[in-house]
Amino acid sequence: MAHELLREISNEGEMKKNLLQVGEHLYIKPGQGLKMEDHKAEAKKLPVVFAMGGSGSRLVHVTRDSFSKHMIPINWQPLSKYTFDLWKDLGFNEFRFLIDNTHRGNSISEYYGDGSAFGTKNTYSVETKKVGSGGAIKLAIDNNVIDKNFIWHQPDDMIVSYKNFPADFANVFLSAVSQGFKIVVLCTPGTLYPYGEVTDTNGKVTEFVEKPFISKDSSVGIWGMSSDVFKEVKGLEGDKEVRIESTVFKKTARGGGMCKILMPNDYWIPVNDDPNLKKFEEIVKAQKF
Repeated sequence: MAHELLREISNEGEMKKNLLQVGEHLYIKPGQGLKMEDHKAEAKKLPVVFAMGGSGSRLVHVTRDSFSKHMIPINWQPLSKYTFDLWKDLGFNEFRFLIDNTHRGNSISEYYGDGSAFGTKNTYSVETKKVGSGGAIKLAIDNNVIDKNFIWHQPDDMIVSYKNFPADFANVFLSAVSQGFKIVVLCTPGTLYPYGEVTDTNGKVTEFVEKPFISKDSSVGIWGMSSDVFKEVKGLEGDKEVRIESTVFKKTARGGGMCKILMPNDYWIPVNDDPNLKKFEEIVKAQKF
């Protein structure tokens, strides 16, 4: 039932009826106050930031902690290369890699290098300790790896069967920025909770639902940030692990500076566990990526 509801709420035909289409598979809610503009030429100058400093604990049985989960081989190339190529093939050539100073981070920088092998410009911000998403961005801004409006893409949040996504998303982002928004977040309309939900009365289980459906717009690991927010980021505590979502995002949202874009679930696979890794492998092998 949950899976049926997910398909129903994320059905693109229904989204077209109830939402405003702003890209091939991107939508916004009516009344959001966002008007689409043409920023396609300017969009390709945006740097794409890949956050790759995590330990990948849920896939450590695959990596054996000998390399980053973003470097897991899928059909003879790293998992992250599919996301890298998605943007590169649409003309984006500035990439910022946020990595740590461990063997995991080294496996990334050794493969991607300065970008000369790919026709891109790759630069790195290296964490010496865990600082969270907020700390990673603050560090990258402080060391000038990030110095202008940018797109953030968790490279294991795979976009599938949507080759024009980078151009569409970047154009919506710049349209929103030109109209006063500071952060644009990509969401899917509802998601499946990845664990079983157990309901009880005084400890006696009355209901068990495996992977229940949550009918709330859920953030995907892709968003755009205007340089207007950099002051807020630089104000974060640099000596602690801090998340951008619970600090800068929350403050920006409460101030009316955040814009939401919706995309059907069909085009997103979060490869952060074994089932989704296998799902993505099957898509690649079937050449449906």
